[in-house]
Amino acid sequence: MRFRFDVGLFAIAACLVSSAAAAGVVILFEHQNFEGQRMSLRGDMPNLDRTEFNDRTESILVRDGTWEVCTDAFFRGHCMRLSPGEYRNLSGEFTRSISSLREVRGGPPPRPQPAPPSGRPHAQLYEERNFGGREMLIEDQVVNNFEDLGFNDRAASMRIVGGYWRFCTDANFQGTCRTFGPGEYPQLPGDLTNRISSGRRLREEDLPARPYAPR
Repeated sequence: MRFRFDVGLFAIAACLVSSAAAAGVVILFEHQNFEGQRMSLRGDMPNLDRTEFNDRTESILVRDGTWEVCTDAFFRGHCMRLSPGEYRNLSGEFTRSISSLREVRGGPPPRPQPAPPSGRPHAQLYEERNFGGREMLIEDQVVNNFEDLGFNDRAASMRIVGGYWRFCTDANFQGTCRTFGPGEYPQLPGDLTNRISSGRRLREEDLPARPYAPR
């Protein structure tokens, strides 16, 4: 009996070790390009306010697993999912705004969150037509590479609330580019659908003679 008991304990311990080894790893950095102070996590963090890293993250390194990061505590506010990779510049509403994060182990994707009522001009990009799927919001900032936000080549529809915005198929505003004015675009043109890699709000002097208009 003693032998069987010890074997059972060994099996449980092995299972726990295996689970720990399978857990994802994410590293938060205080500044862009993985500089400044850092904090490594292997489990859910429902409230970063209990640490010294609340609203401080500017870049993230996801080593293992898929992680959901949110601007409010307890996985609320505006959220996005990050797969393994390097996120050197969390521009937009996620810059120095992350308050909770957790590893996602399967299940349906998070419901899109509404845009914050800031009143400022902004663009809302969606990964599916007709404003479905995950959403990404950008305001006045310039996004040279959507890869940094985990949204590269994903946008299939968008809403423009104020101003005129240019989006391009390649990083740093290269490739095919189009300008969008205020309105709803439930289906992007074919040459931009699931291909957008950079975007920015235009100044008045940079406006083209004819912005894109859906047929």
